Amino acid sequence: MVLELLVFGATLTLAAWAAGADADRRTSAARALDRYASARALVFVPAPAKPRGASPRVTGAKEGIPYVVDLYRLAGEMRTRISTEAPRGRAALLSVGQRGAFHWKGDAVIALGEPRFDERYVVMAGEGEDADALREASAPLLLLDELRTGVWLRSDGHKVTLSWRGLESDPIVLDAARDALVLVAARHRSHAPYR
Repeated sequence: MVLELLVFGATLTLAAWAAGADADRRTSAARALDRYASARALVFVPAPAKPRGASPRVTGAKEGIPYVVDLYRLAGEMRTRISTEAPRGRAALLSVGQRGAFHWKGDAVIALGEPRFDERYVVMAGEGEDADALREASAPLLLLDELRTGVWLRSDGHKVTLSWRGLESDPIVLDAARDALVLVAARHRSHAPYR
C-alpha cells in the first residue's frame, strides 16, 4: 500500500512538473512570436482562452501573400507551422520532407537535380512542373534543414503549409520559412485558371 502511494505520488509530481514545463515553453514561445511580430511590423494575436490549448498566432503578408504562423501538436510533438492560401490560380501540388524525419511509403517522385537539396529532402508528391516552385524555394528550405528538424512542406494546390519540430523563437528561421512558403504559394501552375 505504501509503495503504491509512493508510485502514485511520484506520478502526480512528474505530471505536474511536465505540465508546468510545457506551459513555460508555450509562454516562452508566445513571447518569442510577439517579439517577432513587433520586430517585423506584423500582427501578434494572443492565444484565445477557448478552446483550451489554442495557439497564439502571427499574421502578416509578403509580396501580397497573407500568411499565419502558429503552433500545434502532432502526435504529442509540438511544432511550429506557417501557412497560407494560394493567392491566384493553383499552387504546386507538393509533399516534401526532410530525409529520415518521416516514414514515407514509396520512393521520391521528383528529384530537383540540385545535389544538396536532393540529399536533404525527399519529394513524395508532385509533378515536373511543381519542381519549378520547389527549385525557387530551395535556398530557404536548405537553411531550415541546417537549423531545424522534422521540416515538412505540403501544398494541396490551394493551401500551402510548412512546419517543423519545436516551438520557434528564432526570427531567422521564421523568415526562412516565410520566404519558402511565399515562393511556393506565389508560383501558380500554368494550366490552372486564375481564381
